[in-house]
Amino acid sequence: MKIDELYADVAPNAKDNYKSGLKLAMTAIDNFGIHGPLRTSHFLAQVLHETGAGQVLFENLSYSTQTRLLQIFGVGNHSAAITAEEAPGLLHNPVALGERVYGLGNPKKAKELGNTSAGDGYKYRGGGALQTTGRAAYRAMGTRIGVNLEANPALIVDPSHIFLPALQEWNDGHLNAVADANNIRRITLVINGGLNGLAERKQWFAKVWKIASNGQPVPPFATS
Repeated sequence: MKIDELYADVAPNAKDNYKSGLKLAMTAIDNFGIHGPLRTSHFLAQVLHETGAGQVLFENLSYSTQTRLLQIFGVGNHSAAITAEEAPGLLHNPVALGERVYGLGNPKKAKELGNTSAGDGYKYRGGGALQTTGRAAYRAMGTRIGVNLEANPALIVDPSHIFLPALQEWNDGHLNAVADANNIRRITLVINGGLNGLAERKQWFAKVWKIASNGQPVPPFATS
């Protein structure tokens, strides 16, 4: 089964940007060598987790409850260290939250992401198949794929481009070899910068693997 058909089977309710985008990216996928059950299952597992089964184009920064916001971005949970006192003003306010978390309201993170101007935190929030984040990443990936994503960040979810930054990131991280070793921890560290959602990524791998391998048992993951 082709990877676009497999994706549609596993994520039937994915947004058309992703379904159409994967079809348009087939040549690039082949050029990057993402084939066979292991590579295909690992790549799609990361994409499916990062995009909520293809439902998320851009990171949703509109939070409705203080409890959830603090779980994600609060003191001890994120470098933004949002306090209970300031949280109410950030609820239902994605632009302000983006600036507080990724922009000038969080100077260390802003520097890390290359966000230098007011509004960059929201403007360059996570977008696309592997949720590219930050002005510097949009600029770098845009240069690599030949599209000015820095000037036109909305293009990162255009079907013609939506998978290209993800494929470039995968290739830059030499993740085909890591997938061949079945090391989902290492893949997640490269993609996420941590191990957030590792259990869910393993679940997505199992769902994709079942189809990609024609029902073979899920192979044991590397432990280091």
